[in-house]
Amino acid sequence: MHVLLLTPARTHRGGDPLPDLTSALAPLGLRHPAERTLGDEAIVVADRAEQAVDVIRVASELGGWCTGLGVGAVDKPLPEEVRALRGPAVDAAREALHAARTTAQVPLAVRAGDPRQAGTAADAEAVLRLIGWMIATRNTGQWRVVRALRERPGITQRDLAEHLGITQQTVSRSLKTSGWREESAAHPLLVRLLSMIDLTS
Repeated sequence: MHVLLLTPARTHRGGDPLPDLTSALAPLGLRHPAERTLGDEAIVVADRAEQAVDVIRVASELGGWCTGLGVGAVDKPLPEEVRALRGPAVDAAREALHAARTTAQVPLAVRAGDPRQAGTAADAEAVLRLIGWMIATRNTGQWRVVRALRERPGITQRDLAEHLGITQQTVSRSLKTSGWREESAAHPLLVRLLSMIDLTS
């Protein structure tokens, strides 16, 4: 199981940040929506590694969230309310969130419920932080191209440029400087690393 604890990285202005997070996560098809645990902290449970990576990506793109991911076993049977979940993965997520809060540039961390998988968790964290850094440094133009490409996988650069009303050269430059190809290439590696932790816990 993949347990994520998220809390605002700084004082949130403009009201409660949780509804925006819940709305952004809705398209991921999670078994349960994000639930409040205490204050502005939220817990999210992902059955699969792919979903966990997507939750972290969404939180990173929203900005302003510290994220701790714990991977491993949870106590059974599963409670009706996610906030009542207990077990090694939850403890690992709590430890990861504490570590994320002390990280300046990319506030996310990964911990394994099984100490034997600490090295694999560290590998996954390193890749996630690199991706998080790329996400944080994208400008508005790069985001426009990346989001359009994500919504239309397989579209050619020429068609994407026509759809956005920009030149093909602009699309090409945005993709090159945004780190989109590198992020996409790293996604399967992250899934394998997190799945490895989960399967051996």
